[in-house]
Amino acid sequence: MTKLTLREASRRLLSDRLSASTKGTGGYKFEAAELQTPDLTPVLEAQIAALRAVSELLRAQLTDTRMECDRWRQRAERLALPPPTPVAEPLRRRRWWQPAW
Repeated sequence: MTKLTLREASRRLLSDRLSASTKGTGGYKFEAAELQTPDLTPVLEAQIAALRAVSELLRAQLTDTRMECDRWRQRAERLALPPPTPVAEPLRRRRWWQPAW
């Protein structure tokens, strides 16, 4: 049996899709046939198909972005300057009382 919230039951009562009778204990009794929910399978299948289409578009954009990133990386590596060559400093002879700099 499907459970309804009070809000859903009141909406159905107002739209004349649901009839209820009061119990002697202060509760309401609803007809079981009127509590049936509609079949949402076609709607859910359409939503799944739309989400798959969006997923494919995002996957294609990601692939394009990765390829563009690789192109920029290759260009940067090609145009990069070589590392500077260290300049050899002439060896200074120091005396034992002079500090090493």
